Amino acid sequence: MPHFAFNKELWDIGRKIEDQALPVLNKYYSCDFQRDENDIYDILDFKDENNKVVVEVKGRRIESTQYAETIVTASKITEGFKMIDGGYKVFIVFIFTDKTFEYELKEDVSLQCKFTGTNCIKHYMIPVADLTEITDEKRQEDANDPEPEPEPE
Repeated sequence: MPHFAFNKELWDIGRKIEDQALPVLNKYYSCDFQRDENDIYDILDFKDENNKVVVEVKGRRIESTQYAETIVTASKITEGFKMIDGGYKVFIVFIFTDKTFEYELKEDVSLQCKFTGTNCIKHYMIPVADLTEITDEKRQEDANDPEPEPEPE
């Protein structure tokens, strides 16, 4: 297995995007996402154990219309499937320079694959047309849920 040098500059850019997105994601998904601060190599960015939701944030330095697809490394998709098997909902959030989108990873999805990127490793291609723009402060699926009944006293 080839070893690739750690790119601290790109990691710092990604971490900054994640840090800025976290409060928005917590509100949007009605979650309290946590990251494993002890493992900078954690495959997926944020997890809410109580709500069983995982979010991977992918910052993009281009507009959402530049390409028909956006790529995600195969290891993230594989880990996402493992989380789904464990009962989690898994979302990939793409933060482009012009818009922010979400993609819910489903166990029955079929994605095209190609070897690309700086180190020519396996990536899955997700059509931008399949992404859902995040425009509100709360996920529509959650916003439409009725309020829970109050506990009897």
